[in-house]
Amino acid sequence: MTNDQATDAGDGRSGGLAAGAAGDADEASAQAPALREPAVVESWPGWPGMRISLGVLALVAGIAGLSAGEALLLPILLAILLTLLLSPAVELLERIRLPRWLGALLVVVALLAALGTAATQLAAPAQRWLNPKSPEWRKLELRIREIKRPLESIQGAQERVADIAESAGDRGKPKPKEVVVQRRDIFTTLDDMSVLLTGAVSTIVLLYFLLASGDLFLRKLIRVLPRLTDKKTAVGIARTVQVEIGRYFLTISAINVGLGIVTAGMMALLGMPSAVFWGALVAVLNFVPYAGPAASLALLTAGAFVSLDGWGEILMVPLSFLVLTVIEGQFIQPVLIGHRLQLNVVVTFLAVVAWGWLWGLGGVVVAIPVLVALKICADHIESLSALGEFLSRE
Repeated sequence: MTNDQATDAGDGRSGGLAAGAAGDADEASAQAPALREPAVVESWPGWPGMRISLGVLALVAGIAGLSAGEALLLPILLAILLTLLLSPAVELLERIRLPRWLGALLVVVALLAALGTAATQLAAPAQRWLNPKSPEWRKLELRIREIKRPLESIQGAQERVADIAESAGDRGKPKPKEVVVQRRDIFTTLDDMSVLLTGAVSTIVLLYFLLASGDLFLRKLIRVLPRLTDKKTAVGIARTVQVEIGRYFLTISAINVGLGIVTAGMMALLGMPSAVFWGALVAVLNFVPYAGPAASLALLTAGAFVSLDGWGEILMVPLSFLVLTVIEGQFIQPVLIGHRLQLNVVVTFLAVVAWGWLWGLGGVVVAIPVLVALKICADHIESLSALGEFLSRE
């Protein structure tokens, strides 16, 4: 009996000690700081360096694709721009109950007829004034030599002294080898002409199909969008962008044609030969910003230098053209186009240089229309508002 009581008492004390130890362990674990799991650093796509690298790679790939696809992309881009310009004429013919395919065909035929007539009428003056082997260019060389004649004596003395020094130092040296420059053969010329002809035919055919199809792509976009609200928004944005881009191109074309007509009249008053040619040349070159007016000024000055006699008559030609371009650029364009579509000068210049580097003369022609179309789209699409602010002049 006594032994059993002693055993029970021992078990009680041991149980109490165990419970106390367990309680102390629980308190210690509660007071100890909880171990934190190591943070996982995401390197894809949250790492800024990776995003920058991907952006640079995408930019390089895009530039390489544009450069390699010039023969394919340039006719498509030209056809789209001409479609925006000529769509009002097709819609006008459609309002008088003419089928759209027939209206598109008539517009394309009228465009080709106008271009053919202009090329036929202006071919002879262009050959006369733009061919370096023409008599006018030889006259220009003679006039330049007359101006440089007072300096020839000084330059001749300097050249004679330089020749004496070179002959004294090169007596023991072998004579330089002659270099024969090979001319372009007829096959290379035909290859270049075939590429140009293929691009022109592709542009004309695609232009007709775009004009004849009308708003086919817009209707397909509406069918794809799931919600009615998205459909209404897409229709409103597409209509507004199409109208504003077409209005801009039509306005710019009218301004350039008007500048060409006024320039032709001014050249005729000043006694310049082939005044119609100079007006057409100014109208075409004015589509190219900065470089176009500068080229027109240089060509008009050279033509006046050859055709006119007195210095007063010669200087009146470039001065009158400068006055016309200032009036056109500073007064007429802002009034007819509005300040909202005025582009950032730096961005405009960089766009012309970049597209010219990629596609040559064709890239220079499409640079500003593409930039304007992008600006109009950015003004009407909320997600592109930052881009529109960047492209804006104000």
